[in-house]
Amino acid sequence: MSRPSLYKLVVALALSILFTIALFYLTFDLPHILDRILHEYFPDVFWEAELREQTLSTLRPYGYLALGITLALIVLGFAAKRGYLAVLGSVAMYLPTFGYFASAMFFLAGLGVLRTLWLPLLEISPTVLKLGCIAYLPFLLLELILEEHQIYSVVQLVATAITGLGLLIFTLGTATWLYGKFEKHEIVDFWIYKYSRHPQYLGFILWSYGLLIYVGYKDYIRGAFRVPPTLIWLVTTMIVIGVALHEEIEMKKKYGKKYEEYCRKTPFMIPLPKPIVNTITAPLKLLLKEHPRSMKDIIVTTVLYTVILITLSYMLILALKL
Repeated sequence: MSRPSLYKLVVALALSILFTIALFYLTFDLPHILDRILHEYFPDVFWEAELREQTLSTLRPYGYLALGITLALIVLGFAAKRGYLAVLGSVAMYLPTFGYFASAMFFLAGLGVLRTLWLPLLEISPTVLKLGCIAYLPFLLLELILEEHQIYSVVQLVATAITGLGLLIFTLGTATWLYGKFEKHEIVDFWIYKYSRHPQYLGFILWSYGLLIYVGYKDYIRGAFRVPPTLIWLVTTMIVIGVALHEEIEMKKKYGKKYEEYCRKTPFMIPLPKPIVNTITAPLKLLLKEHPRSMKDIIVTTVLYTVILITLSYMLILALKL
């Protein structure tokens, strides 16, 4: 590697590490700062039923407004072909989970107000937030094998590993992409991009899933809804996948067969055995016959898999009486 290329690699790595540290900071340290600010205006009212109801009544209009704005961002992002708006909306929808996580791990109370965004869904039914519980299936199976006192330590270890893996993949993906741009590559198809076409999105999905596991297996969270927000994680993940599909359509328009060849050689997000890939893509092939090629196809794809996963989650709720 020449000296200029080595210099570009060092800069790409440094920038990606700084960006990931900032992301990590947002997860673990920023909640403390927000808690100190919010706690002055929204104290812990969990133990006082009357005060709690008054607070909920005050916050309810803001919850509906916040959810409306969030959904509008997502719709606008897809309609205007501005993927960053859709991602911003999906992250905003998932943001209360960080408050939920902070409440669980650091006993912060002020951040509970962030969950106002979910009030409209909860008022339909608390079960609504469970409609992504298929995400917990591996851990529900673990419960059948392990004794109750073993579950917590195992789950915490797995959650930490998944969160760390997500941050690592995100860092490597960002570093590779930056280096590719510094070297003026039209298509970044080397290093981690040889194994995943969207490593940054994969890193975020794994990172957010790790947090979801944490909050799902915490024995008690003060002021929590007692329902892990699996539906929110599911919807957020599907939106991110939809944005990734949109980016691929744009890349195919721009680079044609060169990018299509890259797609044939490299998995969409996770390298999986072909039988598993065929099983996952079977519903899509029945409906579209091919990979999504338009915004309409992307909407059909994301809605199709969201409905399938919600249906499976509902069946799991009924079967296990969750």
